Amino acid sequence: MKSMRRVVKNNRAEAGTSAMIIFIGLVMVSAIVSALILSVGANIFTEAKSDAQQTTPNIQGIVHISILEISGLGTEDQLHLVFELPYVGDPVPDTSVSWVLMCLPNGNNNVLFDEGDFTTATTMQGDGETVADVTQFTPGTVYRILLELDNNVDDPDKTGAYHCDLENTEEATLIIIVDKGRTLERFLNIGGTPYEGQDLM
Repeated sequence: MKSMRRVVKNNRAEAGTSAMIIFIGLVMVSAIVSALILSVGANIFTEAKSDAQQTTPNIQGIVHISILEISGLGTEDQLHLVFELPYVGDPVPDTSVSWVLMCLPNGNNNVLFDEGDFTTATTMQGDGETVADVTQFTPGTVYRILLELDNNVDDPDKTGAYHCDLENTEEATLIIIVDKGRTLERFLNIGGTPYEGQDLM
């Protein structure tokens, strides 16, 4: 007697194969998309870095003051300044550094000022007031300069005004500017009886 077999038809194997094909396709698409994203991100980073290198200015640092004192009183008041530029990579031309002294004379509401550059700066062996003795400032070198205040000379740009007079000023502000660098601002407490050699640090 022959045994009878019952054949049942189902689609489970075909569904599994289709699912596997779809899964493999999704993995491949994901890999391609990921590669494109990484490639675009790398290009953007490279371009941004290049732009930053092209637009970043050459920062020339800031003046560091070691000594600031009154070195002269009278017809031409003087401030003695010992300084260096320690945070620079390349030498800074002396014409790239300038100063402004702003003062408010006693009993006067008008701010007066003196200004100049650092072309008269010298090394510590110099006198601090010789033009062309030093033409650029190098890191690690200490320099000196005498800032001259023509307190009894008429200001050609201001009718009836005068420059700073330390003997008639108790407070002042010294500003030192480095081109393409930082600005240093220092408050000077001069007091009512200034004297030569007075420390203003």
